[in-house]
Amino acid sequence: MRPGPAPIALAMARTIVAAVFFGLCLVALLFVIVSGASLPSVLVAACLLLALFGMQVFYFSRPGVELRSRTSYLLLAVQACLVYLPVIEYGDSWLGLPSLVGGTVLLVLPRVLAWIAFGLMVVSTAWLEAALSGVVLNGIYLTISVSAFALGVYGLTRLAGVIAELHAARSELAGAAVAHERLRFARDLHDLLGLRLSEIAPKGELAQRVLDKDPDRAGRELSEILDISRRALADVRSVARGYRELNLDEASRAATAVLAAARVDLRMELKHAELPVPIRSLIAEVLREGATNILRHSEAERCEFVLRQSGNRVSLDIVNDGVVDPDFDDPLRAGGGVAGLAGRVAELGGELTAGLDPDGRRFRLHMRVPVAGERDDAGAAQPDELISRTATGAARAVLGTVLILMYVSASLRLVLLVEMNNDAGDVVSIGCTTALLLIQWLHYSRPGVQFRTPVSYALLALQALLVFLPLLLYGVAWVALPGVLLASVLLVLPPVLGWVMFALITAVLTVAQASLGGTMLWVAYNVVGALMIGLVVYGLTWMVRAVAALREARIALARAAVAEERLRFARDLHDLLGLSLSAIALKSELAHRLVSRDPDRARDQLGEVLAISRLALADVRSVASGHRELSLHQESHTAESLLLAADVDVRMDLRYRELPVRVSTLLATVLREGVTNVLRHSKGEHCEISVHERDASVLLAIVNDGVTEAAGRAHNGSGLQNLTARVGMVGGELTAGIEADGRFRLQANVPL
Repeated sequence: MRPGPAPIALAMARTIVAAVFFGLCLVALLFVIVSGASLPSVLVAACLLLALFGMQVFYFSRPGVELRSRTSYLLLAVQACLVYLPVIEYGDSWLGLPSLVGGTVLLVLPRVLAWIAFGLMVVSTAWLEAALSGVVLNGIYLTISVSAFALGVYGLTRLAGVIAELHAARSELAGAAVAHERLRFARDLHDLLGLRLSEIAPKGELAQRVLDKDPDRAGRELSEILDISRRALADVRSVARGYRELNLDEASRAATAVLAAARVDLRMELKHAELPVPIRSLIAEVLREGATNILRHSEAERCEFVLRQSGNRVSLDIVNDGVVDPDFDDPLRAGGGVAGLAGRVAELGGELTAGLDPDGRRFRLHMRVPVAGERDDAGAAQPDELISRTATGAARAVLGTVLILMYVSASLRLVLLVEMNNDAGDVVSIGCTTALLLIQWLHYSRPGVQFRTPVSYALLALQALLVFLPLLLYGVAWVALPGVLLASVLLVLPPVLGWVMFALITAVLTVAQASLGGTMLWVAYNVVGALMIGLVVYGLTWMVRAVAALREARIALARAAVAEERLRFARDLHDLLGLSLSAIALKSELAHRLVSRDPDRARDQLGEVLAISRLALADVRSVASGHRELSLHQESHTAESLLLAADVDVRMDLRYRELPVRVSTLLATVLREGVTNVLRHSKGEHCEISVHERDASVLLAIVNDGVTEAAGRAHNGSGLQNLTARVGMVGGELTAGIEADGRFRLQANVPL
């Protein structure tokens, strides 16, 4: 598995910070050696620099360290002493090191105090360099360079921490998205299924009371129960389909097909540009719900589906004639699918209205929703979005500040080391430095820009020209800005080629500076400085992009979590409620037939209808809440009762001990689906159900006769596909098919 942006960001930040600190310490040691210090003094300097390097790399840059702690404050004080006290012995050879403590104070101290301490570091560095060298510009130049490195170190370390925080928060954000979906599930279940199931209980109780006195009334109540159960079963399938991936084109074709089959003259006009996925899915849901309502609540001969986009808003009108259902003149108040859709439209900042036109002859469903940016809370961002924007803005701000400081530092360097007594030299210097930094800032450091493009390659070649041309003109004075080219090489080229070119350009710079008359000290100083600037700019630019990439990964993760939750919900609806509703319909039909012939059996069937309806209502709540535990023992008794009610001879062979809840629930779900298929797809007279516990697994088998080849194919529908996936997830195996003797066998082997 490829590592995500957070681990890479942490590793990259630590590596670059270590390289920058090593470079600063190496340059300081070289200056100490060149200054003529004795061997013992050089060894002491090396030990001090090693201690500074170790504290920064192995403590302050280590992930998980509590920076606001006594240990951190103590080590910061030690670091400050190691940075400033040796100046007494080593003079200005040691004055490049305040950048070490400058980055650390920004990380460790509270914000206000940190910037005060940073300012004191800047002032003290400028004063010490001016006092030791006697040149004010030297102090300014050194201070700017030290500040640039300090901010770069701070930015890399801090941004790596922010990316780690964002990475850690991704699962919580995905969980919040799933929780939001579960609220939608609960609302839909209440609107579409809960209300219908709640109607069954009072009607069943009424039918039981009047069964002996008024069989006709009991028959009517049973007919209504049968109708309710069938509509509820249709709603289960509708809701389950609604939480799978929706496609606007497929929804429009399906609506056209079902209305044509019902001989409804349809005019469909869909005019829109590319729409975001949530908008497309919502329109597909409204199209499907509109077509369903036309078939269910009207005797329409003509209807219109008109989808239009005007500017930043899209509208959908569904109009039909032949309205005959008096209870459907205000579907928003009546509840159900249209009311649920109205809530979803409102969540996207739109509105949905439904009702009769003023002429009272046509029904109109109208939806209007903004494509983007017109919600009442358009200016509001979610907390994770604010974190992402803040992190990106902070990275850009630090990078911009570092580039500006580099620009000023390079200009001062030229002023200090080069006698520019002609306007042409000034123009070349200012033009090259400005162009280099503008290319870096406006192109390579811009979030979202594509690196592997002709434009990026052309700008890289231009940067190379801007680096090497001034090198020929100014020699060793052109110190810092070659690092910008090194950063761009790492960003633009493929990784292996990028690092090869990085090393090659470094070697060319070294040879060029040496051939232009630079001493070994200045060549080392210039090359190490270019390397450090290149790594800092590359790291900060990569961090800006890493924050954006992590945000995209978070969004993708949340969408994947929601999609997985939708699939789980659809499976649960099918597996848990499908059998219950099928059983209610079957027993209601049986009781209806027995009302006049065998009232006692009809009463028994009615009692079971009431019991199953209550169980189904509990299942609705369990699916909505996401918590469900099924008992294999209880499900076995229910299955036996249902099959006997359908005049199927049942043989039960149950041999198992107490099972883990997970295994019991999974096997109970398989049993439900198997019995549903027996009732739905076969005309058999015999069914065998066995559950046998083995050493490390439990084997469930359902065998029945009366299955044709066509029915056998129907047996292997979406329900068994869902169960196959679910059993496979726990390491089990589910098989289904017609055996040699013509019987159909469904078998699940689930490990304990």
